[in-house]
Amino acid sequence: MASLDVAESRIYDPNTLLILTSPENATQLLWSKAQPNWVCGYALDDSFPAPEVVIELLKNEDMIGWRAFWLGLLIRYLLVEGPTELGDFIRQRLPRDWPNLERADVSAWYDLARTNISEINDLIDEADEYLERIERDLFVTYRGLETFDAAGSYVAIRALIGLWFDRLRRWRHIRAKIFLRPDLYHVGRLNFPDASKLSAYLIRLDE
Repeated sequence: MASLDVAESRIYDPNTLLILTSPENATQLLWSKAQPNWVCGYALDDSFPAPEVVIELLKNEDMIGWRAFWLGLLIRYLLVEGPTELGDFIRQRLPRDWPNLERADVSAWYDLARTNISEINDLIDEADEYLERIERDLFVTYRGLETFDAAGSYVAIRALIGLWFDRLRRWRHIRAKIFLRPDLYHVGRLNFPDASKLSAYLIRLDE
């Protein structure tokens, strides 16, 4: 394995999607290496829904339903907490009958996200094109995902990784940095097309 400094430098590579490290190291890295264009997509704080709440709400959903959750959560964060100009850009393009995406309560917007998943994807496509025009990149960070596994749903993690892996070529200016505990990474558990190709897009910072 490469030295820690060399491996850590790869965090900045836009194609590095998955960072395998301990939760403690993930927190330290985000404090020490985060850039102005890094925004939080999920973490264990009051800004995001508790895993138990989400698992209960989505208990009968399939992989598409879980992807709709992560997409809806991304849109909500960009509207409420993301860069002001990008939030304004997205808000101007929201259909008028989509009033709930800025609500913190997942149950307030999940059904809308699930029903309109294609439209949300298109909206993020437009946001990605907007970032290209203003020559800016945005990296969405995820940590604390082990709590979904502890609460009984690895499918939440699988859906998140699969979603962003599928969009590595689709979104060029909106990218993800997913911090995951090393023992939770296993291609057999991921169970999405081309999951075995993830090795080219991940780094290991500890064993």
